[in-house]
Amino acid sequence: MSGGQMSMGAQAAMASAPARPFELVLAVLWFLVTFTVFPKDEYILYPLALYFSYAVWRDRRATGPILAGCWPLLLLPGWAILSAPLGVVPDEALRTGVQMVLTALICVLFAAWMSPRRIVLTAFFATGICGVLSVFFTAYHDGAMTGIFAHKNMLGAKMLLLWAAALCVAFDPWFRLWLRFAALVLAALAFVLILRSHSATALVLSLAIIAMIGGFGFFAGAGDRTPADRIATGLITAGVLAIALPVLLSGPDSLADLFFDRLGKSRTLTGRTQLWAYAEDVIRERPVTGYGGGGFWRYQENDVVRQIFAAFHKSPNQVFSFHNSFYENTVHFGLIGLVLTICMLAWAFARLALQLVRRGGMPFIFFLTVAMVELIRAMVESELMRPFVLAHMLIWIGACYLAKHRLGTGRGPVQQRPAPKEPAVAFRTADLAVQNRS
Repeated sequence: MSGGQMSMGAQAAMASAPARPFELVLAVLWFLVTFTVFPKDEYILYPLALYFSYAVWRDRRATGPILAGCWPLLLLPGWAILSAPLGVVPDEALRTGVQMVLTALICVLFAAWMSPRRIVLTAFFATGICGVLSVFFTAYHDGAMTGIFAHKNMLGAKMLLLWAAALCVAFDPWFRLWLRFAALVLAALAFVLILRSHSATALVLSLAIIAMIGGFGFFAGAGDRTPADRIATGLITAGVLAIALPVLLSGPDSLADLFFDRLGKSRTLTGRTQLWAYAEDVIRERPVTGYGGGGFWRYQENDVVRQIFAAFHKSPNQVFSFHNSFYENTVHFGLIGLVLTICMLAWAFARLALQLVRRGGMPFIFFLTVAMVELIRAMVESELMRPFVLAHMLIWIGACYLAKHRLGTGRGPVQQRPAPKEPAVAFRTADLAVQNRS
């Protein structure tokens, strides 16, 4: 073996860390506990977080270089910790910042431990378990299923991740046929649960996911860079949409009005626009540093919160938010936090798109699809950047692979379709380190 090959193998070994079999089980358990909420889940969540934090240090030869290449992951968490003393409740703000840092470190660890396809498959297993349980353990609210989740909208939103994961596994030729068939069955189950949740947003996004997977598949390189003509087609299409959509969505009787009418919604998005007006007023009070993590929604101590609860007919013991992640982050972390949030998202989307174009493969189609769905949901929900949320962790994990591949073979895994005479396998990649530990 030549010296160059030895160097490549050594670099690949440093870019990956062999996870023990029981640690892969712990990863599935982590995906489960960060996908849904259940009583006493903190007794699983926090011990796992502590163990994974130890594993980050133990496998620092692999995680350290990846973290150095993914330092933007720590922008908002770092600011949350630095600004904690200025928060309304400094202890709570510090705890939130530490949890955000742990979330980023665990994302780096999983990228070092597992190949992209193993991440997709782990997400598929974890969300599939919750989907099956939602069939047998469910409640109903106004005729809509809630599954194992708190309310019907949460069921619809959570099943979007199963829907995306199942479709990407089903259409990935690198997986065995029985697994792809099982994925089709669970995809059908996810879609039925979305329909039974009576969530119009989830239904629209489920159809958008199909379009995203097909569109991203068009631009994905099959082991090679995406041809220039496909990139040009995408840029032209994006330009046409950028010009046409503002015209179609504005004015009386626009497409937006027709769309909301068909869904039985108003242009105020069920009162969200009024809620956002409250958020803008709150931001003006503490524009730079914000209230700190957990510093605003305190019913007993905050007159504005009581006013908002009264306006939206909420009881004091209910959990509420501004239903927009950017408003929510700005309220808690200030305009500096908003800028850092946008920087982190831009960094992650750029890396995901770059890997899709350069390497292709269903895993990067999955990561980019999840990122797009969560960005859309961030406009009407307040979960983005919240610690220990699986869908958001998948965005950061996918972004970490660019740093891992640069440290490894240099080109990353070659995403070429298996030869017709060779059986597709559950985990298969040209990444040398992954092959060595499979």
